[in-house]
Amino acid sequence: MDFEPHPDLARLRAARRSQVADWVASAADPAFLVLFVLVAVTLRSSPSVTSALRWSLLAAAFCVGLPYMVLVLMIGRGLVLDRHVVVREERRWPLLAALLSVFVGLAVLVWLGAPRPLVALVVAMLSGLAAMTVLSHWYKASFHAAVAGGVAVILALVFGRWTLLPALPVLVVISWPRVRAGRHALGQGALGVLAGATLAFLFFLAAARGPCRCYRARPPLPATLPSAPGPGSHPSVLTPTGPAERPCAARE
Repeated sequence: MDFEPHPDLARLRAARRSQVADWVASAADPAFLVLFVLVAVTLRSSPSVTSALRWSLLAAAFCVGLPYMVLVLMIGRGLVLDRHVVVREERRWPLLAALLSVFVGLAVLVWLGAPRPLVALVVAMLSGLAAMTVLSHWYKASFHAAVAGGVAVILALVFGRWTLLPALPVLVVISWPRVRAGRHALGQGALGVLAGATLAFLFFLAAARGPCRCYRARPPLPATLPSAPGPGSHPSVLTPTGPAERPCAARE
């Protein structure tokens, strides 16, 4: 008796292999995109590079490290076919594990007083994971494309809308190998971009409201400082009391 293969596996086997598509897909892995946006946003919202790297590493442990460790364990136990989770029904447990890890990470970041933009970024990630978990019960939207769409919107909100100019062609380049390799249909890639971008926009803006400030480097102090201020003068003009700040692009 012949059994029809799973639609996801049938599409994968029918696709022609492309080394270029495989290379692009590996380079644009969601883990790399998440690490990139974590570091970028944290550098923008921290008073020093050292502080930014510490917050980035902590967030990356929960948002990237632990979820991927769980995925590797599931592959080893035969619960998941491969790291791309090609079969839609196999997505449930890896996504639920990632949801739990990111939720715990968010709680830790809030408890430790992480910069508001970083907290907002993790909130946006959590919303995207929750939506993809629910959506995957019926439809296999591209996770790669969803992460790429979310990263593009976050960068535009934090650094300015000019980042959308290079981001749009990059989104096409990232989505193309998923379709080319047969891991997704065109509609699945498009839905992934739309879902990731929309949720990132809504939840990042909502979570970033409040005392959200992004730091910028202060010019170095002169070699010789002026003499001590006299009565009636303003010491703060001569002696900075804190790091220079400016609002995130999302709040300007």
